[in-house]
Amino acid sequence: MKKITYIFVILCFIVKISIANSGPQSKIDSLKNLILNTSDRDKLENSLELSRVYWELDPPQAIQRSRYALELAKNLDYNEEAAKAMYYLGCAYHINNQYDFALENLLDAYRFSDQHKFLEVNAEIALQLGIVYHQLGKYKKSHKFSQEAYATFEHLNNKRGLARCLSLMGLYYKSQNSDEFALDYLDRGLKSAKELNDDELICNALNDLGTYYTEKGNILEAIKVYKEAVSYHRDNSLNYNVGLFELNLGVLYLKHDENDKALSHLNMGYVIAKKLKSYRLYSLYYDFLSQYYTKQKSYSEALSTYQKAQAYKDSIINDQQTNRITDLEVRQETRNQVIENQRLAEDNQAKDIKIFRQYTIGLSLLLALIVGFFILFIRIRNNRKQSEILQLEKNMADQHADEMFEKKEALQRSEHALKRANETKDKMFSLIAHDLRGSVGNISNGLRMLLTEDDLVLSEEETKEFLGSLFHSADNSYELLENLLAWARNQSHSITPSLEMVDLESIILSNLELLSELGKIKSIKIFTSTDNKIDVFCDRNMVHTVLRNFISNAIKFTNKNGIIEIRTEVKEHFVSVSVIDNGVGMRKDQIKNIHKGFTTDGTANEKGTGIGLALCRDFLSKNNGWFNVTSEVDKGSTFTFTVPRRPLSKRRFSELVKKEDSFSLLNI
Repeated sequence: MKKITYIFVILCFIVKISIANSGPQSKIDSLKNLILNTSDRDKLENSLELSRVYWELDPPQAIQRSRYALELAKNLDYNEEAAKAMYYLGCAYHINNQYDFALENLLDAYRFSDQHKFLEVNAEIALQLGIVYHQLGKYKKSHKFSQEAYATFEHLNNKRGLARCLSLMGLYYKSQNSDEFALDYLDRGLKSAKELNDDELICNALNDLGTYYTEKGNILEAIKVYKEAVSYHRDNSLNYNVGLFELNLGVLYLKHDENDKALSHLNMGYVIAKKLKSYRLYSLYYDFLSQYYTKQKSYSEALSTYQKAQAYKDSIINDQQTNRITDLEVRQETRNQVIENQRLAEDNQAKDIKIFRQYTIGLSLLLALIVGFFILFIRIRNNRKQSEILQLEKNMADQHADEMFEKKEALQRSEHALKRANETKDKMFSLIAHDLRGSVGNISNGLRMLLTEDDLVLSEEETKEFLGSLFHSADNSYELLENLLAWARNQSHSITPSLEMVDLESIILSNLELLSELGKIKSIKIFTSTDNKIDVFCDRNMVHTVLRNFISNAIKFTNKNGIIEIRTEVKEHFVSVSVIDNGVGMRKDQIKNIHKGFTTDGTANEKGTGIGLALCRDFLSKNNGWFNVTSEVDKGSTFTFTVPRRPLSKRRFSELVKKEDSFSLLNI
């Protein structure tokens, strides 16, 4: 009955293997197809992946694929992929038990990746070197490389690499008989693998832990660990490690005298060995099966299976020797190629020397001919030299005269500009002195009348009119001083615009609040039709000053009970703000004069200096803006300024401003 049960279990396991191995074979076929039908870079990546897939399935094929990938990477000059190919070649040799070739290729890969600063690849190689040295019994070197790999993985925050390093460090401490440290590192490695939920890592960590318990003689704990490892592999794919776990479980059950379970696991290991065609698994299977028959006292079967184990071991050795011969042939071919290249280089060098000699003779003749022509040329040039010197002196004299004339003209232009600036300043100061003295005089006289004339009796309406006149004079003086200060700072170039995204509506509302009282004195209704948030790119204070001047001018030249509207127009790249009044208006000649600084009195005899609009023009220019004026006598005026909605380069501003219908040549 037990035999039937075991046969049934083995049959189920064979079905499981068939299903599990269909995945790798499908992947191999897919990668081979991609290698044939992709570009060089993709072909290289797929070749590397294919060599890795072959590690456990067919190590000799993995060696062949890694060599192909290495040659391809060198031809394409892909250094990082070349380092990976050397690393994969070393791993394939290691799996195939060719430790000398494994170390040679891994050390080459380690030096190459370190030279090119491929940190992650270098850490992987260092870890693999630690594994190989550990298996060769060189524990100090193994520990050195594992510590180096751990430091790099920690720097890169590579948790998978750290988990593998922990397990290898545990094996090192096991070799040093430091059981407490060994078990601690092995447990930490297993815990890290489980936290990452990486089945391959978990199986490797369980294998290391099972090996530790086996060597320490804790058979039951080793069986428990190996059974857990097998369960992880069965949940994924069946490969060399699964077969090794099954065979190890068989041996452990033999040591624990559970012979039936031992045979069951050995048979499962055999099925995997047959599926993978792995001579190493066959060798282990027949070796362990010989031990099983010995315990059963079936000595003839034990001898037969032992002989089969030895036969497979000899076959492995022969394969390794064949691979070594192949490697030697490849190396010899490489040496022959190097020798051939050196011979060709020597031939080329001899040819180059011969060509160089011929070139030297030809060059000497050419130089002699050139020297002859040069001597002839010198003689001809000497005949012309004197006349050229005379001509040069004449040209220098003419050039000096031209430079002196240009400097004289520049000095005259500078003198003329300075005179105009002084005339403008004198005119401005004369206007300001006159207007400021008039405004302050009105305020002084009015206040003197109120304070000194006791018999002065005014009605409520007269008092209101009298105070309104004083307010006009005071406001006019304040506006005059504000514009004067801004004009002076602008002329001295101490004002630089602070351009930013600004809410235009807030500037409009601020000016309405500031000037509404001034409008009420003349019973002027000031309102805006703007009710939406509009963002523009400008200097808030400069645009605020421009709008204040426009509204103040509108109040000055609007009769009592008049209307002033502030209206905005949003375009694609610009926003225009118009101050529209129904005041006295202007003639065409007056519109031209306002740009020259001329001014007239307002409807309530308000005074102006003429610098307000000049200041507005300068401020708008600094904000990539402009203004224009339309007016009709007795119907009113419209002052409109335009500023950009977003930042604009000078070139882009010049392109866009040509498309604006409202742009005035007066403001360029």
